[in-house]
Amino acid sequence: MKVCQIMAGDEEGGLENHFVELCNGLVSRVDEVVVIAHEKYRTRFRPEARFLSLDLSGKRRNPWLLWRLATLLRRESPDIVHAQASKAVDMLARIRGFVPGYRIGTLHGRKKNLGMYKKMQTVIGVSKGVVEGLQHRDIRVVYNGVTPYAGKTYSRPELADLFALEPDLSLTLAVGRLAPVKAFDNLIKAWKPGFGKLLIIGDGPERASLETLFRRRGLGQHVVLAGFRQDVPAILPAADLLVFSSHREGFSYVLAEALLSRLPVLSTAVPGAMEVLPPDYLVPVNDVTALQRALERVLTDPAVARSEQASLFDWARGTLTTDRMLADTVAIYNDVLQAQGGP
Repeated sequence: MKVCQIMAGDEEGGLENHFVELCNGLVSRVDEVVVIAHEKYRTRFRPEARFLSLDLSGKRRNPWLLWRLATLLRRESPDIVHAQASKAVDMLARIRGFVPGYRIGTLHGRKKNLGMYKKMQTVIGVSKGVVEGLQHRDIRVVYNGVTPYAGKTYSRPELADLFALEPDLSLTLAVGRLAPVKAFDNLIKAWKPGFGKLLIIGDGPERASLETLFRRRGLGQHVVLAGFRQDVPAILPAADLLVFSSHREGFSYVLAEALLSRLPVLSTAVPGAMEVLPPDYLVPVNDVTALQRALERVLTDPAVARSEQASLFDWARGTLTTDRMLADTVAIYNDVLQAQGGP
C-alpha cells in the first residue's frame, strides 16, 4: 500500500504535530509513505518517509499550485491520498478528476464551510464533535494520539524557579496559540488572585493585549505569559490543573498529553473535551462567570479533581496514544481499499 499525505499549511500547532506523528508512524505500517508539505518541515520526518517539498501556503485556488500538486500525485500514483485539514482537502477536491488514489480528508476542527469534504470518499474526524452535522456517506473518527512522555519532568520547585513562581501556591496551566479562538481573555477575566498562579504557555498576536488585560486587572503577580515552549509534556506533571477556555477545538493534543500525565482538565464544552471529560469539568463556551465558578470549585481542592478523573486517565492510556491512532488509521486504509478491490 502506497500512501500520500498532504498538508497545506506552514504554521506550528496541533495539526502540524499530528501530520508529522502520523507520517512517521505509518512508515512501519504501510509499504510506502510519500509526504507533500512545505520545505520547513523536511527534517522532521523519518528517512523512510519520502518527502516532496511543495509550498501550498498560497491561495487554495491558485492554478499553478493546483497544477503542481496534481503533477506530483499523478507521478506518484498512490493507493491512498490523505489530505489533512480543510485547505489541503479543498485543493485535493479541486483536482480530484485528474489524480489517482482513494481520497481521504481529515477534519481537524469545526468549520462553517465543509463542502470540500463531500468530494472525499472517506472523511476522518479527530473527534465526534468536529464531524457532527456533516452529511457524508463514510465518516470515521480517529482521536489524536500522542506518545506517552517518558523523559525528565520538572518538579514544582524547579518550575517555580524557572518562571519565578511561589512553589506553595496552586498552579494552573493553559496552553495554546495566543489567538482569539483560544479565548485566553475570558480566562484572565475569570481569574482571581485566590486561585494561585496561572501559567499560559504559547505565543501569538494577542500577547500584548492579554498582558495589558491581566495587568489592568491587578493580576501582574498571578498570571505569567511563558511564550512558546517545546517542553510542555515535562511541565504538565508539576501542575494542579490544565484549563481550556477556547471557543472552538478539534481534539487538542495538549488535552491528550495532560490526561496521559494524569493531570486533571477543566474545559469549555468544545469538541474533544465534551466527549471525554466528566460533565462537572465542562463549562459553557464564552461564559466567564461559569468558568470562574468552576475554577473556584476545582482549585479549592485539586486532589479531588485528580481522584474524580482517575478512570479517565486510565482510559486515555489505552485510547489517546500514537499506536492506537496509527492502528485505527491503517485499519481504515485497509477497509476502504478492500471495499474498492485494491491491495
